[in-house]
Amino acid sequence: MTEVPAAASAAPQLLAAYAWLIDDRRWTDFGEVFTDDVVADYEAFTCRGADALGSRMESIHAGLDATQHLVGSVLVTDRAGGVRVRSHVQATLVRRGLPGGSSLTVGARYDDRIVRVAGGWRIAERRTRGLWTRGNRDILPWMADRGRFEPSDSPQKGRHT
Repeated sequence: MTEVPAAASAAPQLLAAYAWLIDDRRWTDFGEVFTDDVVADYEAFTCRGADALGSRMESIHAGLDATQHLVGSVLVTDRAGGVRVRSHVQATLVRRGLPGGSSLTVGARYDDRIVRVAGGWRIAERRTRGLWTRGNRDILPWMADRGRFEPSDSPQKGRHT
């Protein structure tokens, strides 16, 4: 019997919980949405484990004045290897006082595999793919140096997954 109906109910809540964890800076609570052994590929880095991912996100977001993560277009499917959830995210990051502007908005896609655990559903695998940026990339210096995205306000060219 497929898990898709139950997962389809849980997935939007799970993704919203992740967005709020980031925006509320609750780095030690990543176990609420990720499995202990999650494998998370964010293109610029890969982590294994909810605690390691929380620590990495804390370091990436250090120095930011505010963030807002909006997740939508949630699609749940039953595929080989388990229940898959695809979604879009727009993350706006704010660091006031920088030359070139105080905000950066990133458009990306999450491809997740979620699993049912005793406490509900958790993300067991995440693959994030950046699609576009708008604003001051110097807000996240490692992003400005990557060369993965095309200039601000334009869609990503090249590989699409």
